[in-house]
Parts: sequence; C-alpha cells; structure tokens
Amino acid sequence: MSVISQGDDPVERSPGYERKRREVLRGAALVFYRHGFAAGTTKEIAAEVGLSQPAIYHYVGSKNELLRQIALQVDHDILASLDAADPTAPAGEQLRAIIEAFVVAVVENKETFAVYWKELDSSLPADVQVVIRKDEKVFIGHLAKLVGELQAEGAFPAGAPTTLVTEALVGMVCWMSHWYRPTASLDPAAIAGVFCDLVGVPRPSGTPPT
Repeated sequence: MSVISQGDDPVERSPGYERKRREVLRGAALVFYRHGFAAGTTKEIAAEVGLSQPAIYHYVGSKNELLRQIALQVDHDILASLDAADPTAPAGEQLRAIIEAFVVAVVENKETFAVYWKELDSSLPADVQVVIRKDEKVFIGHLAKLVGELQAEGAFPAGAPTTLVTEALVGMVCWMSHWYRPTASLDPAAIAGVFCDLVGVPRPSGTPPT
C-alpha cells in the first residue's frame, strides 16, 4: 500500500490505484510537454491514457492539481535517489549509486521531469515551490558532502569549488530529459558511469572502464 498526500490528509491507496495514478501523471506530463501547461487540456490527457475526463479527476484532480502532483512526484523521486547508496560505503561508491538511481528516475519519467523543470518557476504554487526548494537543498547538500570527501581524498581537484562540481554532475543528469532517447547501448547504468567518469568519481576497485 502507498500513502498519497491530499492536502493535510494522507490517504492510503492500493498498489493498483497508485499505478493508475502514475499513468495519469505521465499522460498529463506528455500533454504538457507537447503543448505547454497553459494549452494542455484534461480532455487531451484523458485521451492519452484511455480514460474519461471524470476518471482523471478521480485519480488526481483538476489540471492545476495534475501539475502539482507531477512536481511532488518528481521531487519525491529525486530525493529517493539518496536511498540507493549504502551509507557505510566509500564516498565514490555512494555517489555513483545515487547518480545511477537519479538517471534511472529521469529515464523512466523523461517527460515528467521535463515538465517539472519547465514549469517550476512559472506555474507551480508557492507552497509546492517551498517543498521542492527544501528537498533540493537536502539532495544537493548530500551530494556536495560526498564530493567534498572525494576532494579531501584527492579524487577531485581540491581547488575546484565543491558546489560547482556537484551542480555540474546533477546538471548533466537533469539535461537528459531533453535529449535522451532509449537505445540498447545507452542503458541507465552506462550513462551514469559516463557522467561519473567525466567528473572524476573514482571507480570501485577492479571495475573496468565504461
């Protein structure tokens, strides 16, 4: 079972309900991605996912609520990437695990992420922006801590600003929502490996190059 927040009243939903809710959010993201939030309609979203308009309201709500839930779902997926790392592992292994989980999240929900970043500062309500900025600070701060440890170990240039290295790595992953197209040679693990290699994240002992 999952818990979906509806205002201040968390509601427990079945896995089937949550899967359908995710489909609706993905369909809404596709419509907003193609036409923009202002021009996209719930009728188009309903057609995209093969549901009636009343069903869209049942699973999520109004168009504004769809965008709100898209943003909160992406925010959750980004923050959840931190859980992929073993906190007892070396900093390099932790950073690679987090980046790979982040890449997977973007690959699986490309349009959703694209809409999230496009509408973040223009269409989202202030309360959602507050939540997102807070979680973004946690995510970047955690990665910056690992980058700082790697700099202290000599894996990264000590003179490079820690925040700049961190933002560069995160930015590469974020930009995937604009260019990524599924191919057999570009699986998420391989992409994450290339990104980490580009900025100098050390590989686990005995790991061959990408």
